[in-house]
Amino acid sequence: MKFKGKLFDVSSIQQLQNIVSTISKFCKSCCLKLGEDKFYFVLNDRLVTGGTTLWCEATSTSFFDDYRIEGKDDTGVILMSISPDHLAKALCNTGNATSVKIKLAKKQSACLSIEIALPSAGSGSAQRMVTHDVPVSLVPLSHWREYDEPTMPQFDISIYLPPLRRLKNVIERIKNLSNHVTVRATRSGELTLSVNTELVTTKTYFTELDVLESEVDESSRSTADVTVDIKKLLLFVQSQGLGATKAICNIVHKQALQLFLLQDDVQLQYFLPSIDCT
Repeated sequence: MKFKGKLFDVSSIQQLQNIVSTISKFCKSCCLKLGEDKFYFVLNDRLVTGGTTLWCEATSTSFFDDYRIEGKDDTGVILMSISPDHLAKALCNTGNATSVKIKLAKKQSACLSIEIALPSAGSGSAQRMVTHDVPVSLVPLSHWREYDEPTMPQFDISIYLPPLRRLKNVIERIKNLSNHVTVRATRSGELTLSVNTELVTTKTYFTELDVLESEVDESSRSTADVTVDIKKLLLFVQSQGLGATKAICNIVHKQALQLFLLQDDVQLQYFLPSIDCT
């Protein structure tokens, strides 16, 4: 298996850093999936705990000026377990980089070798090169299906979210009141975040939001709600660094919340199961 990618565009380097930094806030370890046309960061906690699932995909040609991959058995795919925090730290010095080269290498063990070219310190001096080796563990072919794009039951209501900064401010104010929050949406374009405890009840309303066409019979349900982990929901709305142009919330009544961030050639999908508060 071989992989080599090169980035020369400053904005692409910065965006890659933003993506990795965002993923590092969600999990300590995830799967980096490299395909011929796209690359993905995948977290699948449902296999172990029935918990959250994260799927982030990006078009390789939108980031890499040179992108070459030779997968296992001519599949054109490589999967590896990696610490997004370690990768983010390796990329944190790319602010004024002129190029970044990423290569799958085997030194003492498998790693992503990241070579960062920095401007010279002064006139006449050579370009500075900084190399970071981020340890990885290749995922056996027998486990690849665990990292397929997550499936979702048919949602009852799909609604565009208000600006993430507004949601973030609301959730940060109520996160210490309870460990969970109920998200409710209506076909009339209203979204409600509510916390209900023995000591306090609070509700925040967002109105006049756009509603997407439902996958189920629209006459069957005019509202849908689900209760989820409030801190995990906060992680999603803190993903402002991606510069998403759209954020969408799909609700499967009483079962699950599926959240999307869409930004040009990047898509982040976050799945939260319902919490039983009884």
